[in-house]
Amino acid sequence: MDSPSTQKVTREMKYCPSCYKQFEGDIVKCPHDHSELRGPANDPLIGRVFAERYLIESVLGLGGMSIVYKAQHSLMNRTVAIKMLHRNLKDDMMALERFRLEAQAASSLNHQNVITVYDFGISPTGEPFFVMDCIEGESLETVIDIEGRIPFRRAISIFKQVCDGLEAAHKKGIVHRDLKPANVILTRREDGGDHVKIVDFGIAKLLPQAGKVQQQLTRTGEVFGSPIYMSPEQCLGRELDTRSDIYALGCLMYEAVAGEPPFIGDSYLETMNLHVDAHPKLISEKAPGSEVPAELEAAILCCLQKDPDIRFQTAGELRDVLSSVSSALGGNDTSNLSGSKPDHGAYGKGKKKRAPLEMILVSTVASVLLVMVAFVALWPGVADDRGAPLDKLIWSIYLSEAEDDMKKGNYEGAERNFVKAEERCKRFGDRKQRLQTTLRSKTVLYEKWEGHAEDLEKLNNQIAAIDTERVKQEYEELMKLIDTFESKAHSSVSQSSKMLRAEAEIPKFVSVSAKLYSKGLWLEQEQLLKRALAIEKKMVGEDNLIVAKLETRLAECYIAQRKFPLVRGLLTHALSVFESHADDDPNSAVAALNKLGQFDLDRSDFENAEPELMNALKGARKLQKKDNVLLLCLRSYADLLQQTDRKAEGDKLDAEADMLEKKIPGDAS
Repeated sequence: MDSPSTQKVTREMKYCPSCYKQFEGDIVKCPHDHSELRGPANDPLIGRVFAERYLIESVLGLGGMSIVYKAQHSLMNRTVAIKMLHRNLKDDMMALERFRLEAQAASSLNHQNVITVYDFGISPTGEPFFVMDCIEGESLETVIDIEGRIPFRRAISIFKQVCDGLEAAHKKGIVHRDLKPANVILTRREDGGDHVKIVDFGIAKLLPQAGKVQQQLTRTGEVFGSPIYMSPEQCLGRELDTRSDIYALGCLMYEAVAGEPPFIGDSYLETMNLHVDAHPKLISEKAPGSEVPAELEAAILCCLQKDPDIRFQTAGELRDVLSSVSSALGGNDTSNLSGSKPDHGAYGKGKKKRAPLEMILVSTVASVLLVMVAFVALWPGVADDRGAPLDKLIWSIYLSEAEDDMKKGNYEGAERNFVKAEERCKRFGDRKQRLQTTLRSKTVLYEKWEGHAEDLEKLNNQIAAIDTERVKQEYEELMKLIDTFESKAHSSVSQSSKMLRAEAEIPKFVSVSAKLYSKGLWLEQEQLLKRALAIEKKMVGEDNLIVAKLETRLAECYIAQRKFPLVRGLLTHALSVFESHADDDPNSAVAALNKLGQFDLDRSDFENAEPELMNALKGARKLQKKDNVLLLCLRSYADLLQQTDRKAEGDKLDAEADMLEKKIPGDAS
């Protein structure tokens, strides 16, 4: 348990300060390394002031990477939770980066259903920490363990709030990736209902990513999360998006109302295989006495679809379906928390007789179906994905039919279904994402179908135009975001929070910059990079790898615009930064030297280009993982030799590059 909720069972546990394993009972020393165990009586921080302003009171929770203390802010009289990285991980760069990313993810969110982070830093004695809400409540895991399963009316109320919190995170480009009952904390509102807080963004993913360390943390092929709640794509180590959290939420909802998860094997591997290959049992089969409405069960099973495209596409979409189910069942979220059916009352004038059960059931089912049909057909969708669920369903059916026709060789039928799918896409406000998906699938048809080369060319042009339109939209949104970063903050706390959020968004600047470059939108790219650089330099100074990468991209942008006098200074400074961090990222240092040499070569400045390209090639040959960088350096130096009348030497390097290129899988660029 690594969350800031206060639970008695967690507070009374002892822990080993060396291996950080937890123990209960009268044990005094760790059986693994014989270190004296710590607890409420002998923890060195309890009763002391930490970071000059927090009085530590007790231990709240302990996880594999961190420990959480309950504390009082000495000036503000506020109870908080302080999360600290374990001391044995202080020198672990990957652990530090994950800890920092958790602070960034949580601090960039300001929502009533997400844990609030107030402060982040390094203590005078070197402990990385951040300060957050201290939540007096219990986890959903504890509730399920005690109660077995939760009445569906209460569950709907809880999971609507989880959807609200997830939606806020997803709109910030944050995927939680470890949504489980232990990370959903419940407190009581004044009216007796549940108030939900989502906690522990320790392995959250900030989309899109950039930087060597962050890519190592979340690279494709690496598996994070709790296997019982992991999506099929997460189990397979594939790239994740927000729909992976939708799947995990489906697992949570299933367990809450059925009393046990949809999939659980005898081992981690078996459980993950079940997520990939097996279909969940109906809740009505697994938990016959749960009385879960069919509409709620359908919503849960929709979340658990193997294909992300068939699940709910956003948390907001799921929340509104849950609201519709709740309304159709004739009650609000906080009433009748026991889950019992409402009293339908008498019928007839002045009569005390009850309506026959069959009539009640028919009336209730008819009302529910009417509401659901109206919702599916008419609800316009969330703001950033407009479109009725019925239209989205019909679109996916047309697309599936088209692909089936292609496999059967029925190209005319496939084309008709693609056209129908395109027409349906006109009803959506999803930035033409589904239209682009449809058109890309249609290109496969025209590649197979002889005599349609002209149609294929038109289709590719249409896709490229949509790509450009979407990149421009991303650019405009980032420029508006930068406006908020540049505005003056009213307090040091809000300024600190703003800077943390800005740093979390920097990878987006790099990603969108690359898209602008590829579309020839160099003026827009220049404006974006210059403002991003100003923010990053203000936050971390000029000797920073992100600054160097932004400068390199700005130099490429200036080259594309033929603003050559502005280029060399940027490349030279970026090279100096890469070289000062060569121990962490040697490949980037060599590639930066080669880029500077290539620029000088293109300007026919052979005097500077020769030593730069020669030293870059020497450096590339010494790298451990060098193929792509070595290939670039070979080509660049061969070009210089050929331009300076040393053709034989240049041809020899080109031949070496040809052999290397054959060994490199995929696109070597």
